[in-house]
Amino acid sequence: MTDSVHPAITDPAVRAHLARLAAQTGTIPSGATDADGDDAARVAVLRANPSWIRSPDDETIESIDLDADGLALRLYRPRAGHRGTLVFAHGGGWVAGDLDNNDALCRALAATTGTQVLSVDYRLAPEHPFPAGLDDLERALRFAADGADGLVDPALLGVAGHSAGGNLAASLALRSRDGRAPGIRCQVLLCPVLDAPDPERPSYRAHTENLPLTARGMQWYWGLYVPDAGGAGSTSVPGATTGVDAAGPAPVEAAPLRATDLAGSAPAVIVAASVDPLSDEAEEYAARLSASGTPVEFVRRAGVPHLFLVFPSTPARDEVLAQIAPAVRSAFF
Repeated sequence: MTDSVHPAITDPAVRAHLARLAAQTGTIPSGATDADGDDAARVAVLRANPSWIRSPDDETIESIDLDADGLALRLYRPRAGHRGTLVFAHGGGWVAGDLDNNDALCRALAATTGTQVLSVDYRLAPEHPFPAGLDDLERALRFAADGADGLVDPALLGVAGHSAGGNLAASLALRSRDGRAPGIRCQVLLCPVLDAPDPERPSYRAHTENLPLTARGMQWYWGLYVPDAGGAGSTSVPGATTGVDAAGPAPVEAAPLRATDLAGSAPAVIVAASVDPLSDEAEEYAARLSASGTPVEFVRRAGVPHLFLVFPSTPARDEVLAQIAPAVRSAFF
Protein backbone atom coordinates (compact mmCIF):
# COMPACT_ATOMS: atom_id res chain seq x y z
CA MET A 1 0.00 0.00 0.00
CA THR A 2 3.00 2.36 -0.03
CA ASP A 3 1.82 3.70 -3.40
CA SER A 4 -1.15 5.20 -1.57
CA VAL A 5 1.17 7.52 0.34
CA HIS A 6 1.70 10.99 -1.09
CA PRO A 7 5.00 11.02 -3.04
CA ALA A 8 6.18 14.17 -1.27
CA ILE A 9 6.28 12.21 2.01
CA THR A 10 9.82 10.89 1.77
CA ASP A 11 10.59 10.12 5.41
CA PRO A 12 10.73 6.29 5.43
CA ALA A 13 9.36 5.71 8.93
CA VAL A 14 6.48 8.13 8.39
CA ARG A 15 5.70 6.58 4.99
CA ALA A 16 5.62 3.14 6.57
CA HIS A 17 3.25 4.30 9.29
CA LEU A 18 0.88 5.90 6.79
CA ALA A 19 1.03 2.81 4.57
CA ARG A 20 -0.03 0.65 7.51
CA LEU A 21 -2.96 2.96 8.17
CA ALA A 22 -3.95 2.88 4.51
CA ALA A 23 -3.80 -0.92 4.53
CA GLN A 24 -6.14 -1.01 7.52
CA THR A 25 -8.68 1.55 6.31
CA GLY A 26 -8.23 1.68 2.53
CA THR A 27 -7.28 5.35 2.59
CA ILE A 28 -5.04 7.86 4.33
CA PRO A 29 -7.02 9.11 7.36
CA SER A 30 -7.72 12.78 6.79
CA GLY A 31 -10.26 13.81 9.39
CA ALA A 32 -12.85 15.89 7.61
CA THR A 33 -13.06 13.70 4.53
CA ASP A 34 -13.28 10.34 6.31
CA ALA A 35 -17.09 10.28 6.57
CA ASP A 36 -19.89 10.90 4.14
CA GLY A 37 -22.90 12.99 5.12
CA ASP A 38 -23.42 16.29 6.90
CA ASP A 39 -21.08 18.12 9.25
CA ALA A 40 -22.60 16.55 12.37
CA ALA A 41 -21.94 13.05 11.03
CA ARG A 42 -18.35 13.90 10.16
CA VAL A 43 -17.70 15.43 13.56
CA ALA A 44 -19.13 12.32 15.24
CA VAL A 45 -16.83 10.02 13.24
CA LEU A 46 -13.82 12.20 13.95
CA ARG A 47 -14.49 12.22 17.69
CA ALA A 48 -15.20 8.50 17.83
CA ASN A 49 -11.97 7.39 16.11
CA PRO A 50 -8.96 9.25 17.55
CA SER A 51 -6.84 6.17 18.35
CA TRP A 52 -4.83 6.15 15.13
CA ILE A 53 -2.72 9.10 16.33
CA ARG A 54 -1.84 7.64 19.74
CA SER A 55 1.46 6.08 20.72
CA PRO A 56 2.74 4.26 23.81
CA ASP A 57 3.12 6.07 27.13
CA ASP A 58 6.55 7.17 28.30
CA GLU A 59 7.15 5.71 31.76
CA THR A 60 9.65 8.46 32.60
CA ILE A 61 6.72 10.88 32.92
CA GLU A 62 4.27 11.16 35.79
CA SER A 63 0.78 12.37 34.85
CA ILE A 64 -1.68 14.04 37.24
CA ASP A 65 -5.29 14.76 36.33
CA LEU A 66 -6.52 18.10 37.67
CA ASP A 67 -9.69 20.17 37.70
CA ALA A 68 -9.71 23.96 37.48
CA ASP A 69 -13.27 24.91 38.37
CA GLY A 70 -14.75 22.42 35.92
CA LEU A 71 -11.96 22.60 33.33
CA ALA A 72 -10.20 19.23 33.01
CA LEU A 73 -6.40 19.35 32.87
CA ARG A 74 -3.56 16.86 32.86
CA LEU A 75 -0.10 17.73 34.18
CA TYR A 76 2.92 15.82 32.82
CA ARG A 77 6.00 15.93 35.08
CA PRO A 78 9.41 14.49 34.14
CA ARG A 79 10.38 12.15 36.96
CA ALA A 80 14.02 13.17 36.58
CA GLY A 81 13.17 16.78 37.45
CA HIS A 82 11.75 19.78 35.61
CA ARG A 83 11.86 23.54 35.27
CA GLY A 84 9.02 25.63 33.83
CA THR A 85 5.52 24.71 32.66
CA LEU A 86 3.97 24.82 29.20
CA VAL A 87 0.18 25.23 29.11
CA PHE A 88 -0.69 23.02 26.15
CA ALA A 89 -3.63 22.87 23.70
CA HIS A 90 -4.18 19.64 21.74
CA GLY A 91 -4.93 19.41 18.03
CA GLY A 92 -8.07 18.16 16.33
CA GLY A 93 -9.21 21.03 14.14
CA TRP A 94 -10.94 22.70 17.12
CA VAL A 95 -13.71 20.10 16.73
CA ALA A 96 -12.17 16.90 18.14
CA GLY A 97 -9.65 15.76 20.70
CA ASP A 98 -9.37 15.56 24.47
CA LEU A 99 -6.72 14.92 27.09
CA ASP A 100 -5.87 11.57 25.46
CA ASN A 101 -5.59 13.00 21.93
CA ASN A 102 -2.05 14.36 22.27
CA ASP A 103 -1.07 12.35 25.35
CA ALA A 104 1.99 10.78 23.72
CA LEU A 105 3.18 14.10 22.29
CA CYS A 106 2.82 15.79 25.69
CA ARG A 107 4.87 13.02 27.31
CA ALA A 108 7.57 13.28 24.66
CA LEU A 109 7.62 17.08 24.85
CA ALA A 110 7.98 17.01 28.64
CA ALA A 111 10.65 14.31 28.57
CA THR A 112 12.75 15.97 25.88
CA THR A 113 12.58 19.55 27.15
CA GLY A 114 12.60 18.86 30.90
CA THR A 115 9.52 21.04 31.40
CA GLN A 116 6.11 20.30 32.82
CA VAL A 117 3.26 20.21 30.30
CA LEU A 118 -0.23 21.19 31.46
CA SER A 119 -2.66 19.87 28.84
CA VAL A 120 -6.12 21.46 28.58
CA ASP A 121 -9.42 19.78 27.68
CA TYR A 122 -10.90 22.91 26.09
CA ARG A 123 -14.42 23.21 24.68
CA LEU A 124 -14.90 22.17 21.06
CA ALA A 125 -16.67 23.55 18.01
CA PRO A 126 -19.22 23.54 16.51
CA GLU A 127 -21.05 23.43 19.84
CA HIS A 128 -18.59 25.96 21.25
CA PRO A 129 -17.10 28.02 18.40
CA PHE A 130 -14.45 30.74 18.59
CA PRO A 131 -13.40 32.05 21.09
CA ALA A 132 -14.52 29.33 23.57
CA GLY A 133 -11.40 27.17 23.22
CA LEU A 134 -9.11 30.19 23.47
CA ASP A 135 -10.91 31.40 26.58
CA ASP A 136 -10.51 27.96 28.17
CA LEU A 137 -6.79 27.96 27.43
CA GLU A 138 -6.56 31.37 29.11
CA ARG A 139 -8.42 29.96 32.14
CA ALA A 140 -5.81 27.21 32.35
CA LEU A 141 -2.97 29.74 32.09
CA ARG A 142 -4.53 31.75 34.92
CA PHE A 143 -4.82 28.57 36.99
CA ALA A 144 -1.11 27.94 36.38
CA ALA A 145 -0.30 31.56 37.23
CA ASP A 146 -2.02 30.99 40.57
CA GLY A 147 0.25 28.00 41.19
CA ALA A 148 -2.03 25.15 40.07
CA ASP A 149 -2.56 23.91 43.63
CA GLY A 150 1.14 24.22 44.35
CA LEU A 151 2.27 22.14 41.37
CA VAL A 152 3.48 24.96 39.12
CA ASP A 153 5.98 27.81 39.50
CA PRO A 154 3.89 30.82 38.35
CA ALA A 155 7.02 32.74 37.37
CA LEU A 156 8.05 30.13 34.79
CA LEU A 157 5.17 29.74 32.32
CA GLY A 158 4.84 29.26 28.59
CA VAL A 159 2.14 28.24 26.14
CA ALA A 160 2.24 25.46 23.57
CA GLY A 161 -0.04 23.71 21.16
CA HIS A 162 -0.26 21.38 18.21
CA SER A 163 -2.17 22.17 14.99
CA ALA A 164 -5.43 23.90 16.01
CA GLY A 165 -3.97 23.97 19.51
CA GLY A 166 -0.99 25.86 18.11
CA ASN A 167 -3.46 28.46 16.89
CA LEU A 168 -4.89 28.82 20.40
CA ALA A 169 -1.39 29.06 21.89
CA ALA A 170 -0.32 31.78 19.43
CA SER A 171 -3.48 33.77 20.11
CA LEU A 172 -3.06 33.43 23.86
CA ALA A 173 0.55 34.59 23.53
CA LEU A 174 -0.77 37.81 21.95
CA ARG A 175 -3.24 38.26 24.81
CA SER A 176 -0.35 37.81 27.22
CA ARG A 177 1.77 40.34 25.35
CA ASP A 178 -1.06 42.86 25.55
CA GLY A 179 -1.48 42.35 29.30
CA ARG A 180 -4.84 40.62 28.96
CA ALA A 181 -3.49 37.26 30.18
CA PRO A 182 -0.70 36.21 32.58
CA GLY A 183 2.88 36.70 31.47
CA ILE A 184 4.72 33.91 29.66
CA ARG A 185 8.35 33.11 28.85
CA CYS A 186 7.81 31.37 25.50
CA GLN A 187 5.33 30.08 22.93
CA VAL A 188 5.82 26.66 21.33
CA LEU A 189 3.78 26.32 18.13
CA LEU A 190 3.82 22.84 16.56
CA CYS A 191 2.48 22.71 12.98
CA PRO A 192 0.11 25.54 13.93
CA VAL A 193 -2.87 27.11 12.18
CA LEU A 194 -2.04 30.81 12.02
CA ASP A 195 -4.43 32.21 9.42
CA ALA A 196 -7.76 31.55 7.77
CA PRO A 197 -7.59 29.09 4.85
CA ASP A 198 -5.99 30.74 1.83
CA PRO A 199 -6.12 28.64 -1.35
CA GLU A 200 -3.66 31.03 -3.01
CA ARG A 201 -0.82 30.02 -0.71
CA PRO A 202 1.50 27.58 -2.49
CA SER A 203 1.32 25.10 0.40
CA TYR A 204 -2.47 25.04 0.07
CA ARG A 205 -2.34 24.53 -3.69
CA ALA A 206 0.18 21.70 -3.34
CA HIS A 207 -1.62 19.69 -0.65
CA THR A 208 -5.16 18.96 -1.73
CA GLU A 209 -5.56 15.19 -1.33
CA ASN A 210 -4.22 11.93 0.09
CA LEU A 211 -2.75 13.53 3.22
CA PRO A 212 -3.57 13.60 6.96
CA LEU A 213 -4.55 17.26 6.48
CA THR A 214 -5.68 18.68 3.14
CA ALA A 215 -6.74 22.11 1.93
CA ARG A 216 -10.32 20.88 1.85
CA GLY A 217 -10.09 19.54 5.37
CA MET A 218 -8.66 22.79 6.68
CA GLN A 219 -11.52 24.72 5.08
CA TRP A 220 -14.03 22.42 6.79
CA TYR A 221 -12.45 22.75 10.22
CA TRP A 222 -12.26 26.53 9.91
CA GLY A 223 -15.91 26.82 8.90
CA LEU A 224 -16.98 25.02 12.07
CA TYR A 225 -14.64 26.96 14.37
CA VAL A 226 -15.26 30.47 13.00
CA PRO A 227 -18.60 30.15 11.21
CA ASP A 228 -19.01 33.90 10.68
CA ALA A 229 -15.59 34.49 9.09
CA GLY A 230 -14.15 33.71 5.69
CA GLY A 231 -10.61 33.06 4.61
CA ALA A 232 -8.09 35.20 2.77
CA GLY A 233 -9.58 36.74 -0.34
CA SER A 234 -11.73 34.16 -2.14
CA THR A 235 -12.00 31.27 0.32
CA SER A 236 -13.60 28.71 -1.94
CA VAL A 237 -11.68 25.43 -1.84
CA PRO A 238 -13.01 22.86 -4.30
CA GLY A 239 -14.99 20.18 -2.51
CA ALA A 240 -15.51 22.13 0.73
CA THR A 241 -18.91 21.42 2.29
CA THR A 242 -19.16 24.32 4.72
CA GLY A 243 -20.12 27.55 2.98
CA VAL A 244 -18.02 30.48 4.20
CA ASP A 245 -17.43 32.37 0.95
CA ALA A 246 -19.70 35.28 1.80
CA ALA A 247 -18.68 35.52 5.45
CA GLY A 248 -16.95 38.44 7.09
CA PRO A 249 -13.26 38.94 7.81
CA ALA A 250 -11.43 36.63 10.19
CA PRO A 251 -10.85 38.06 13.68
CA VAL A 252 -7.18 38.47 14.56
CA GLU A 253 -7.56 36.25 17.63
CA ALA A 254 -8.58 33.40 15.31
CA ALA A 255 -5.92 34.26 12.73
CA PRO A 256 -2.89 35.68 14.62
CA LEU A 257 -0.88 36.08 11.42
CA ARG A 258 -3.19 39.04 10.72
CA ALA A 259 -2.00 40.98 13.78
CA THR A 260 -0.65 44.32 12.60
CA ASP A 261 2.20 44.35 15.14
CA LEU A 262 3.99 41.38 16.74
CA ALA A 263 6.62 43.37 18.66
CA GLY A 264 6.95 42.38 22.29
CA SER A 265 5.77 38.81 21.75
CA ALA A 266 7.20 36.01 23.84
CA PRO A 267 10.14 34.13 22.29
CA ALA A 268 8.78 31.57 19.86
CA VAL A 269 9.58 28.01 18.85
CA ILE A 270 7.76 27.09 15.64
CA VAL A 271 7.75 23.73 13.85
CA ALA A 272 6.40 23.22 10.33
CA ALA A 273 5.99 20.08 8.24
CA SER A 274 6.91 20.51 4.59
CA VAL A 275 4.01 18.38 3.27
CA ASP A 276 1.27 20.39 4.96
CA PRO A 277 -1.16 23.12 3.80
CA LEU A 278 -0.12 25.08 6.90
CA SER A 279 3.62 25.16 6.27
CA ASP A 280 3.75 28.52 4.49
CA GLU A 281 1.86 30.42 7.17
CA ALA A 282 4.09 28.95 9.88
CA GLU A 283 7.19 30.16 8.04
CA GLU A 284 5.62 33.57 7.44
CA TYR A 285 4.71 33.96 11.12
CA ALA A 286 8.24 33.02 12.15
CA ALA A 287 9.65 35.62 9.75
CA ARG A 288 7.29 38.34 11.01
CA LEU A 289 8.09 37.58 14.65
CA SER A 290 11.80 37.70 13.89
CA ALA A 291 11.41 41.00 12.03
CA SER A 292 9.61 42.42 15.07
CA GLY A 293 12.62 41.65 17.25
CA THR A 294 11.20 38.50 18.82
CA PRO A 295 13.65 35.59 19.22
CA VAL A 296 12.48 32.68 17.05
CA GLU A 297 13.60 29.09 16.63
CA PHE A 298 12.02 27.85 13.39
CA VAL A 299 12.25 24.24 12.23
CA ARG A 300 10.80 23.08 8.93
CA ARG A 301 11.00 19.30 8.68
CA ALA A 302 11.30 17.98 5.14
CA GLY A 303 9.42 14.97 3.82
CA VAL A 304 6.75 14.75 6.54
CA PRO A 305 3.05 15.68 6.66
CA HIS A 306 0.85 17.40 9.18
CA LEU A 307 0.40 15.19 12.28
CA PHE A 308 3.89 13.68 12.03
CA LEU A 309 4.57 14.79 15.61
CA VAL A 310 1.70 12.65 16.92
CA PHE A 311 2.47 9.48 15.00
CA PRO A 312 3.94 6.65 17.10
CA SER A 313 7.51 7.49 17.96
CA THR A 314 9.54 8.01 14.81
CA PRO A 315 13.01 9.44 14.25
CA ALA A 316 11.38 12.52 12.68
CA ARG A 317 9.36 13.34 15.77
CA ASP A 318 12.16 12.59 18.19
CA GLU A 319 14.76 14.52 16.22
CA VAL A 320 12.56 17.62 15.90
CA LEU A 321 11.74 17.63 19.62
CA ALA A 322 15.44 17.28 20.42
CA GLN A 323 16.18 20.15 18.03
CA ILE A 324 13.76 22.56 19.72
CA ALA A 325 14.48 21.45 23.29
CA PRO A 326 17.40 23.86 23.93
CA ALA A 327 15.29 26.89 22.99
CA VAL A 328 12.46 25.74 25.26
CA ARG A 329 14.81 25.09 28.16
CA SER A 330 16.58 28.42 27.75
CA ALA A 331 13.26 30.27 28.08
CA PHE A 332 13.01 29.11 31.70
CA PHE A 333 16.49 30.15 32.84
